[in-house]
Formats: sequence, C-alpha cells, structure tokens
Amino acid sequence: MGSKYIIDYAEKLKKGELKQVVGRKKEIRRVMHILLRDMKSNPMLLGQTGLGKTSIVVGVAAALAAGDCPPKLRGRTIVGVDIATMMIDSKTQAEYEDHLKEAFQELQAAKGEKILFINDLGFLAMTPNGNHEIPKFLKPKVLDGGIQCVVEAELNAYKMYIETDPDLMSCLQTMYIEEPTPAETTDILRGIAPKLEEKYGIKIPDEVLQRAVSMSARYVKSRLFPEKALDLLDEAATGLMMALDEGSTKDNVLNDQHVANIVSFWTGIPMDKVGSEDKQKLIDLENFIGRRVIGQPEAISVISGAVRRMKSGLQDPNRPLGTFLFIGTTGVGKTELAKALSEFMFDDETALLRLDMSEYMEKSSVARLLGPPPGTPGYEQGGVLTEAVRLRPYQVVLFDELEKAHSEILNLMLQLLDEGRLTDGKGVTVDFRNTIVIMTSNLGANLPRYQRMEFLRKNLRPEFLARIDDIIPFHGLAEENLLAIVDIHLNKFVKRAKAVGLRAELTLEARKWFADEVFIAKNGVREIKRLIQHHIENPLSVLMMYDKVSGEDLIKIIRPKDKKGVEIVVLKPEDQNKQLEEAVTVERKMEDNIDDRPPPPPTFKLNESGDEYADLPAWKRAALMAAKQQGGMPAENTPHKVIKVPVIKGFKSTLGKGLGMPKMPAAAMAREIAAEEAAEKSAAVPPVPETPPAAAPVPETPPAAAPVPETPPPAAVPAPVETPPDIVPPPVVHVDE
Repeated sequence: MGSKYIIDYAEKLKKGELKQVVGRKKEIRRVMHILLRDMKSNPMLLGQTGLGKTSIVVGVAAALAAGDCPPKLRGRTIVGVDIATMMIDSKTQAEYEDHLKEAFQELQAAKGEKILFINDLGFLAMTPNGNHEIPKFLKPKVLDGGIQCVVEAELNAYKMYIETDPDLMSCLQTMYIEEPTPAETTDILRGIAPKLEEKYGIKIPDEVLQRAVSMSARYVKSRLFPEKALDLLDEAATGLMMALDEGSTKDNVLNDQHVANIVSFWTGIPMDKVGSEDKQKLIDLENFIGRRVIGQPEAISVISGAVRRMKSGLQDPNRPLGTFLFIGTTGVGKTELAKALSEFMFDDETALLRLDMSEYMEKSSVARLLGPPPGTPGYEQGGVLTEAVRLRPYQVVLFDELEKAHSEILNLMLQLLDEGRLTDGKGVTVDFRNTIVIMTSNLGANLPRYQRMEFLRKNLRPEFLARIDDIIPFHGLAEENLLAIVDIHLNKFVKRAKAVGLRAELTLEARKWFADEVFIAKNGVREIKRLIQHHIENPLSVLMMYDKVSGEDLIKIIRPKDKKGVEIVVLKPEDQNKQLEEAVTVERKMEDNIDDRPPPPPTFKLNESGDEYADLPAWKRAALMAAKQQGGMPAENTPHKVIKVPVIKGFKSTLGKGLGMPKMPAAAMAREIAAEEAAEKSAAVPPVPETPPAAAPVPETPPAAAPVPETPPPAAVPAPVETPPDIVPPPVVHVDE
C-alpha cells in the first residue's frame, strides 16, 4: 500500500475527479516520446497560463491508465505529492521532513513506475515563495535518475529559476506549448459539449460552439485559447440553466444571445453591439454624434466611416480599432467628439481614459505611463496608461494636447499605434487592439488646409504621422452653430434644476444673449459653462438659500431691454400664465418687496463709451482716480496751482529713458516764463496763478550777470507752448550736443 501523501491520477480519473481531456493528441504523444528517452527523460511543459498544460498531463495519465501508449510505458502512472496534507499532519519541522523523505523514497523505490507531476517549480528550485525543504530532498533524486518527473512552468519562472541552474537544465527537456488554433479549439468544445449538456440539462448547437470561439477570439484578447472559449461556453450554459430553474424561459437551447450576454459582462460592451445586430444605428451614426457635436460635419463623417469599418470586421486585427489626430483650436468640440464616440461604442461616455500631455513634458514621465521599473517606489501599482487599459481593454484613450508631450513619449506611442501593444514596467504586455486612440493638438489649427500638413511634418516625426489612420481638422464655430450648442448646455441646466425639484425656462432672447457672449469671448464652447454658472446658477443658488424659490414656482430667465445680461424671474403659480414684460425684475415677484438677491455678477461691458478718462495717459488717469478717492475732484472753476517747467529750444525731452536732468540756465528760464505769461493773456485764458511753489528755489543771480552760452539768438521768437494738463510731472531734459 502506498503512502497516503502520494496522489494517483489514474485513481482520480476513475472517480471522475479530473476533467475529461479532448484533443491535444500531438502534445500527449510528444510527452510520451520524452518519457521513453535515455537522457533528459523529464519533460518540462512551458507556456502561458490558460494554454492547457495541466490538461495535457492529465491526458497522459488517462492514456497510461487506458493502455493507449507505447508498450514500454504500460503499467506506469502519473502521481503527485500532497504537500498540504503533509504539512497539516506534521507537528514539528523534523516530522515534516520525515514525511518528505518517506514520500520521495517511495517514488524512488518504484523505479520509474511512478512518474511525478510537478506543477510548482519550488519543488526543484529555490524560489522565494517555495518550500526550501522540498528541493533538498527531491532535486538530487531527479538529477541521478532515481525519480522521473513531468514539470509544468511559465516562461518567466523558467528563465528565472531553471535556466540559471545548469544541473537542472541537463536533466529537463523543454517542450513549448503553443496556443491552439480556433479550429482546434472548436474541436475541443465539441468534445466537452456533451458533458455540459448532460450536467446542465440543455442543448448546445454546433453553431453556438463556433460562435463562442469567434467571439472569445475577437473580444477576449487578454486570455488564451482554449481556456477563454471553455470559460465562455461554460458560463453561458450556466446562465441558461439558471433561467430554466427560475422559470424565466422554457427554451433549453443555448443560442448566440446567451454567449453575447457573457461577453458583455466580461468586457463592458453593450450586448446589442457585441452581436452587431443594430445596423441601423451604424447607418445613422452621423446623426447620433451630430446631436452632441455641432458644426463639425467633416470630422463626424470621418469618425463614422472608421467606426463602420471596425464593426464590419475589415479593420486590421493587429492594430488599435482606430487612431485619429484631431487638429483645432480650443473649445470647438474635439473632446466632446471623443466622449460621443465612447458613448456610442460602449454606451458609457466615462469609458474614456483622458491623459493631459501637459503633465508629461519631462522625460521621467514615461515611467508614469508604463509603471516604474522593479525596485522603485510604486512598482506594484503599475503605470497610469498600461494599468488602466489592462483592467478595461475596451475604451477610448485620449491624449490631449499632444504637442506638449516629451519626445520620448511620442517614440513610445509608435509601437502602440503600429502593433497595438505596450510592455509595462513589470514586463507584462498590455493589449491596445480593442481601444480607440485619439490625439488632440493645436498645431497648425489656424493655418489653411494646404499649409497644415507641412506644419505638422515640421513639428511631428514622419513615422509618427504615418501610423495615424486619419488627421481630422476641426473648424472654428460659426455664429449660427453657437445657438444650438448653447441650447445643449442650457438643457443640461434645466435637467439639473428639475433633479432638485425646480422648473426652469429660458426665453429665446436669453438664449441668443448667451450665444452672442460666447461668440464675442472667442473662447469656444467652454465659455458657456462659465456664463451659466455666473449668471444663472450662482444667483439662483442664493435665492434657494433664502427660500425665495419653491417647487411650485416657475423660474424664467429673460433678457430685459433696459439692462445688460439676463435676469432671473420667479413666477408664482398665479402669475405663470401671464405674458411677461421685458422689464419684469425679480423684486416685483418677492413677497416682502425686498431685494435679497446677490449683487449682479460682473460682466464685460462691450462697445460702451462714456469714460471721460479713456484718452488720458496712464499716469494721468491714476492721479485723477487717487484724487477722487481722497476727497473728490475739484470744480472746473476752482483755482489750483499748476507747476510748469518750460522747455526752451535746444532741449530734448527724455521722459521715461531714465536719464538725469541737467540744470536749466536761469536767464533762459526767466524768458520762457515771461513768454508763456504773455501768450496766455493774449489767448484770454482765465487767470491761473503760475507762481512756482514756495519750495522751489529761486535763482539769486540776476539774468544779466550770468553769461548764457546756450541762449538762442535774440531774433528767434520762442513758439507759444500749450498749457500742459493738470498735475503734469516735470519732464527730464538734456542739452543737445
């Protein structure tokens, strides 16, 4: 009698504890071939998870038990070691090691009749998470040929622990397991379908098997055949069984819709789009997107054609579903089109991964997208881009303001756009073939069409532009488009008001005012949200805080004739049928006739005149405003002192140039002052005292006593000088050389 820690796979097959293996004849025969060898007679099955490596070993065990094997292998069995039970039964470390010795001695005594199945490399190599006692006892017996084994491993673990051990490499024969083709996977499903029919009490037509294979191949690209097709069929059959048990259906035949529902649960794609049955929506795609994106018919047409190409199956399966570059100024609908596309493809506009490239202007930001390398902080969390797509492979990826990204990120995107995959910091390949990649940029947005591509080629590399499906220009919004866009955003406000129990309406003139303001602001559609917040939501929220608005009232936003902007009018139930005059204000509708509204929001006064200081220089306006704040402006006829500094001929002003002011000759100053006084009297100007202030020094030297070499000739008459403005600062002058 064998040890209780030895698991016989032949016995488990007889008891029905192992799944039936269908297909894989070639791989099973290859394992038997290696087992018969004299050297390296220990096969090692290498491959990713989901390829069916364990199923191949079970198939070998079933063939040996049934005698369907070469004569020299008959009588042999595949066994395993129950380490978990062994550890539970061991009270001490010494007792555990005794159990290990006993089990491996039993296998060695069988002299090849019992072939050990190892599905954990920790049995042979010192792995971090492995049990270090097992390799000490097992590895020497495998190396000297005392125990024959079949090993299963993934490629990464094999390279890390086996390739670095020459002794193990000398006794193990590697055998790479390839992913089965769709045709081979269909044959596997055909072999398993009868067992599922018996277990669930349903019928599975052959066309449903083929449908499960094709849909898993198209929509579940992160997993491998045959596992993903088997899981899809099993879950669809389970769902039909539950529906039969609950009485929600009487049809026990599995159909395509059951399979499509499971794919919808797995990927988040709406079931009607998985089945591609709603062709009318694809035909009317321009109208669907056009309800959200206004004034961009060319962009909508290009995107719609690309989506229909994807849905028809003509798209290259080894690239993303679509790669587009949107060129246009801010606020013309680039991001809105990406959201509309996400809503159509996945029935969820939040299925949009938006990356603002202004955050990735440094070379080090590449690690943020892919994830830090091993040994650095944040390695376990993964990259912002790769981790998001790995968890949700069906979504729109938006790279906003592409021209701001570092050149290393643009190089990284070459592989994404061409092959539809990226390798993250952990070495895991992330599949982008189910994503739609959209990039936005302002490069050349204001240039004519014939100059735009040349400008793009100067700023973006040719190999990058060659990998983009379409470069779509976005035009500036015309004035007639703005009213429709304003209506979309105002309707959203009305819905938000309805959600909090309020009824709101806007007159046509009020809507036109919003459109005019957006057109003047030149900031695109983003200006609408600011205007709605400033002129409607802010004052309305204050009215709600003061309980001036109830659910029975009608909130009407109008555009009065005698005021700028719009006004909020609260109509009580008895007044709601009356025709509103344009001058109706909120105060008339309040019960206490007290204006409790907040102050009117600040707005830009456009094309208005009346600023009497508009033509004055900046220093003059500042002086007048300061005087006004300190005590008001002086009356027009109030005498006031004016300090005048005459400029004689031969002097040139250097005001603002930061140069020093040389002294003016006393005689020249006296003559200039006298000439100005005479000119003012002849012009009948009201007398204004022109005496310099007391603080100003008076030259003591008589004019005749001092020689004045700079004085102009006596025959020259100084030109009359205009009266300078009030509070004129003295100019800085210098003598011409």
